[in-house]
This record gives sequence, structure tokens and C-alpha cells, in this order.
Amino acid sequence: MMPDNPAYTHCSLCNEPINPSQPDNFGQVRGNIEGYLEEQFPLWKCPGCQAIHSLKPVDYNEIYSRYPLNERKLDIFARGTLKNLLKRLQKAGLKKTDRILDYGCGNGVMVKFLKQQEYKNVAGWDPYVPGWKERPNGTFDCVIANDVIEHVDDPRAMMKDALSLVNPGGLLYVGTADSEGVENMADLEKHIMRLHQPYHRVVLTQAGLMKLGEELGLEPLACWRRSYMDRLVPFSNYRFLDEFNRALGHNMNMALKPDAGKIMAKRPILWFWAFFGYFFPSAYEPAAVWRHQA
Repeated sequence: MMPDNPAYTHCSLCNEPINPSQPDNFGQVRGNIEGYLEEQFPLWKCPGCQAIHSLKPVDYNEIYSRYPLNERKLDIFARGTLKNLLKRLQKAGLKKTDRILDYGCGNGVMVKFLKQQEYKNVAGWDPYVPGWKERPNGTFDCVIANDVIEHVDDPRAMMKDALSLVNPGGLLYVGTADSEGVENMADLEKHIMRLHQPYHRVVLTQAGLMKLGEELGLEPLACWRRSYMDRLVPFSNYRFLDEFNRALGHNMNMALKPDAGKIMAKRPILWFWAFFGYFFPSAYEPAAVWRHQA
């Protein structure tokens, strides 16, 4: 259903107009953060590029004032997944002497991780997180925008802004959620984690992400369909995280609490997903790294 005063009237990627007379393209899903667990958010899937748009306008300062992921710790799970992401950047040519920016850094977990890996010239910026709101000066050899583009109303504008901070010949890495596996907009409960309302504003496909890079004249160096969180290490795969959150009622605040693991005793099937979830992904998270051509 099309809400009054929607956040969009056209697709923010391909400019397809939103047509209220095509009900199959609309759906709604509840939030997965405390304060939004009982609220249904209207969504629209573009029939042209398949991007999913969150139609309810939001106050960014308000929603990020209660965002639990901004309290993340650099724990063993975070280290493992970020190590996976770092390997991607190293294969693309990232050097320890490079000047690096984590664009949309949250509470700076990636910045801290990179510094511990002896990447000393690392900065972070996030306009909604205290301590990271001041935008760094200058340009960078590598800009990382991981899990950021889906959090903004205008993905194209965000990509252009991130690119403006990359030195000629430098690297731009963008990773995001994936809308491609969402086929039935009338049945979105199983997609709560990837839709992550009201925070995910526009969820792209891998093709949509690569098209944005092409529009900006970027040289693609590598792309991935699988999530950077997917590893052949127990407990470190997207499917396990999805099932773990499902067992906790898709309440991300609860999933991040130190005693959340107690649910494993009540839901033995979670052990299966912990060890074998890699082979049964419930969603993908496309990413790409490009070179900024001079």
C-alpha cells in the first residue's frame, strides 16, 4: 500500500515511477530494532531494476540515536569477518602505507581493526555517531563504504560523494544488502534481517550496484555475491546469523546482548546452522571494489 507523502515517487536508481495500481510490487514488514518491532513499514520493489525502497520517510538523527549496531565490539566474530573483507582489499592492491577512510564507520570498529593490522593512516566518518561526525579533510587512497549505501535515500549521490574522496588511481569498496532473493512482496517475514527496517532505505541487486560503478566511470577490479561474513568457520556465516536472530524474534538488540547465546540450548537446530550454514545461504550481500581512473 502506498502511504501518504511517501519517501519516493520514483525509483532512486532507474527512475521507474511508483504505480499504486500494481499491488504485487508493494509489501510491508516489521522492524527488527527495539522501538520498531511492532511497527509495519511499507516497501516497494521496482519492477525495472528490482531495488526495494522503504516508503516511510524517517528522521535519520532519531533512528540512529537508538541504533544498537553503533555499540558493536571488536570481538572474535567481528575480527573474523573484517579479516575476510580486508583480504578482498589486499587482493585489489591495498597497501599498509595507504591513506584509508571508512565511510559510514558506525562506532569505528573497522578503523580500530585496521589499525591493529598495522594500517596506521586510517580515518572514519559517520554523520550520526558521536565522535565520528567530523568529516576528514583531503582525499584517500582507499575509501571503504561497507553496509552504507542501503542506509541512504539516494544511493547514486552517496556513491558520487564517496568517490569524490578517492585519489585518482585509488580504490573504492562498496558492500550492501541484496534485494534479488525477495520474490514475493506479500511474504516478507523471512527477509526481516536483510530488509532491516527502517534503516535500509534502498536495497539494490548486484547488477544495480555494478551499474552505478559503470555510470561513474569506475574500473571494476573484483565483485562478490557472497557476504563478507560468510566463512568456513563455525558460527561465522550469514545463514547462522539469520537463524540466530529469527530464534530471538528478530530482535537485534537482544541478539547483541552477552547472554544471547543461551538460545542455543533451546534451539538445537542452531548448531547445525553454526557449522553448516555456509552451504545454505539465506541471503547474499553483493560487494565490489573499483579503481578510480584518473
